Amino acid sequence: MLIFCMAGIQLQSCKHDPVGIANIRTVCFENEILPMLKNSCGMAGCHDAQFREGRGFNPSDYQSLLKYVSPGNANKSKLYQVIGSVYGNIMPKPPYPPLSIENRTLIEVWIEQGANNTKCDTSTTTGGVNGTPQIDTICFAQDIMPIIQSSCAIKPATGVGCHDGSGGEARALTNYNSLLTYINKGNPLHSKIYTVLSGSGEDKMPPSPYNALNTDQINNFKTWLTQGALNSDCASIKGCDTTGTISFSSTVWPIIQNNCLGCHSGAYPNGNVSLTNYNQVKTYADNLRNSIPVIDGAIRHLPNFKAMPQSGQLSLCSIRKIELWIGQGKQNN
Repeated sequence: MLIFCMAGIQLQSCKHDPVGIANIRTVCFENEILPMLKNSCGMAGCHDAQFREGRGFNPSDYQSLLKYVSPGNANKSKLYQVIGSVYGNIMPKPPYPPLSIENRTLIEVWIEQGANNTKCDTSTTTGGVNGTPQIDTICFAQDIMPIIQSSCAIKPATGVGCHDGSGGEARALTNYNSLLTYINKGNPLHSKIYTVLSGSGEDKMPPSPYNALNTDQINNFKTWLTQGALNSDCASIKGCDTTGTISFSSTVWPIIQNNCLGCHSGAYPNGNVSLTNYNQVKTYADNLRNSIPVIDGAIRHLPNFKAMPQSGQLSLCSIRKIELWIGQGKQNN
């Protein structure tokens, strides 16, 4: 398995303790990068031979490709910029699907390793498809901290909160450093944060009446801890693909789960607002205030709306996905 963000590789798009890109195996141009570009960029009418004149980019020629690559610096490489651009500028253009997170990350690692014209034997690679390794993208800023803020650092409307700092700094779970006391890096079963989230009985967290974490959330914690529990931020690796129909189940619901359910579920949801299923979320997308859907005004932190989440605003990417879902008819898809 090619571990990128969570293995401690110091790239421009993934900020954490530097270890060195030499610690991972070489991503090979001829075996992995070239076939990907041919299939995704060399379609008829795009960068195929018939339409290549004047467009410069040739996905089948290494030397031509180097014009769009800054070896050792993915963020300054035109190739990497266009495959990960945000909000409609992404390449390939619709109706073709954008590259997957795994493939975009392979290109980033290949560029950071020097963008060499390499050929390797990947026939024995495991954990991926057709010899291409699966790249784990569980990162602290995107996948772990939102769950902590929503389910642990809860700020109730009145009284002392749980781990939001109102009960003293010793109880606070408000940032990466505050979690370190409860973490045994590389060993989930000896990490207090994992045992209380995945356990049962009186020690289980969050306590009743708050909802327990779901299986996917607990597994994310386990993966993150197993890979070193790094303070990683992989926003540009994940990108912000907003093309096509936005799915409630695979796009909107995970955002709600990780950022909202900690406060808006259980027997006593904050503000008597429950967001535990599609119908409840849709209700706050249907309800308007000053012609703005209530859920949109809340996540945008607009005046005259209760700012949500209270712990901090959602990423612009998450906000955009929810807004597109609303604009596309709030489908239960």
